[in-house]
Amino acid sequence: MRTKGRMKKRILLLCLSLLLAVANVQPGMAQVDGQPSLDFPMQDQLVKTAKEIVKAYETGNWETLRQDATENAIFHNLGSYDSLTIDQTIKYWKKGRESATPVLSEDGVWLGVSIAEGARKGNWVLHWGTNTLSYPNGETISFPYHVALKFEGNKVSAAHFYYDNNKIIRALGYEIQPPFEEEESEDPSAEIDGSKKGS
Repeated sequence: MRTKGRMKKRILLLCLSLLLAVANVQPGMAQVDGQPSLDFPMQDQLVKTAKEIVKAYETGNWETLRQDATENAIFHNLGSYDSLTIDQTIKYWKKGRESATPVLSEDGVWLGVSIAEGARKGNWVLHWGTNTLSYPNGETISFPYHVALKFEGNKVSAAHFYYDNNKIIRALGYEIQPPFEEEESEDPSAEIDGSKKGS
């Protein structure tokens, strides 16, 4: 009897040790490699450049946008596009101004982050805000957005935009429906009987 009790305690101790070992390994498998830093050289300058880029979008100042981005900068997740070059981004935003004028909230949040190693290595500026699109008929659509700007030196090399397209689509009066599905037979046994007849 004592042997069984000791064995149970040993198994429980072994399981707890294994659980603790796995728990200690987990932080090493997190998405961000290295230790992110919120205080790094050039942080203030990069936040200033990020604000200029976002303001350039709002005001349509394409010259400033080009000056603050690298020649091969890529802009991700605009509209239905996966990625666009600087020229394609400007063309897309110019086309958008034919139907709506953007106004960005002044109370946005800005955060400079430096990642020392791994796939996300580099200096980033993260920004959260609200965009209000004003249409000629007086309608407005407001939606929150997030942009992550990656820097090469003091210029933006990549911009990742995150916002809810569905909110904009629905506000414009469009309906989003699930993909077409065939209707199921009302009597499931009819399909089974039908398949037996063909056999």
